[in-house]
Amino acid sequence: MESGGLKLYPYQSYEVYGLSRNPFEQLASEGITDIESIHVYQEVDMRLQMIVSEVIGNKSSIALSIVGPLGMGKTQRLKSLAKAIEENRGKAIYVKVDTNDILKLTRDIFYALKPPKSRTNIFLENLSKKLGFIDRLEKMLSDTKEYKSRDIAELLVEQMSKYPYCALLLDELENMQSAREHEKIQFFEMLRHFISTMPKGCIVAFASVPEAYEEYTKIFPAFFMRLHYEFRLRPMSLDETFELVKKRLNKVRVRDTDDPIYPFTEEAIKLIHQLGKGNPRQILRLLHYVLSEAAKHKFDPIDDYVVTTILEEPKSLEEYLTRIPKEYKDLVEAIVFEFNGGPVSYIQVAKAVKKPGMQVYDQLNDLIRLGFLVGDPKGNYKVPDYVRKFLEEGQAQKEEE
Repeated sequence: MESGGLKLYPYQSYEVYGLSRNPFEQLASEGITDIESIHVYQEVDMRLQMIVSEVIGNKSSIALSIVGPLGMGKTQRLKSLAKAIEENRGKAIYVKVDTNDILKLTRDIFYALKPPKSRTNIFLENLSKKLGFIDRLEKMLSDTKEYKSRDIAELLVEQMSKYPYCALLLDELENMQSAREHEKIQFFEMLRHFISTMPKGCIVAFASVPEAYEEYTKIFPAFFMRLHYEFRLRPMSLDETFELVKKRLNKVRVRDTDDPIYPFTEEAIKLIHQLGKGNPRQILRLLHYVLSEAAKHKFDPIDDYVVTTILEEPKSLEEYLTRIPKEYKDLVEAIVFEFNGGPVSYIQVAKAVKKPGMQVYDQLNDLIRLGFLVGDPKGNYKVPDYVRKFLEEGQAQKEEE
């Protein structure tokens, strides 16, 4: 059916399963208001709660790292620390690292301290300029040659000390991995001095993927010796995956059922857990895709045979492209049609789709984990062999014509 030149697609319904919508659509904690009701708590969560209690109850100051592959829940843990500090009238600085420029990263940290603009704040900001605080900071952030790690740390301590509790939380620290070595040392020296002199009731925490974390520890061991805790996130167990499925489904049920994992069977969940290798984000992606496809065909229940059928190799290029999650479709189409299936670098893809490089890098790696792309030893990306055959067959057909 068409209206006004626009093609209308049928609304995806999950009523066949007594669900109001697909509960696995939101893969990350951002945007989920009631995250506590669906979060699956692991041992690391209990230990982080104990640390928060120590900081709030005894005015302790603690520094820690959270290490794990993409999709393991690092952001959720940092956000939970921020929420705990803010609920106790404290100040939490949460910065998602999106640069390898230590000047910008440090500026982002201080910018997070600024309150919303008002007449009073403008007056205080002008006063600060007169007192030299802003001028001193801007001078040190004008060039890496002017970057005084100790002085910047002391300015940060001075500002954070104004709050009863505070937290400095740096997410995705691996994104500064490509900075020059001496600049990384400057930044970690700033953090080291901040930790050495941080106010009472303060938490310093950062998250990183393992590969970058190992490199950082070799470059600046003195900083990592200052950390009180190092948390290495582990994959979800099968029991935790069952709990994840139950909690998500329960939030969207509109019809009662005696089976908390319906429409999935136990064998289906076991298979999805195995395919996702215990990675929470990967498991959620698989659950979302399988439930969406199963609803279209009204498979009931969704057992391991249904999962296998849905996830089997596509029979054509068109089927392969229709399976790509919509947020990644432009990347895959660029690789297929502009780069003939690859291999191609993430920078080339980013330029083709006009998106930030690090965003494209993360998404391409997500596509590898989902099985839609493969990597090569040189760090490039290409389509799987079965898609390559589709492209070769299409090319051969064109030549015959």
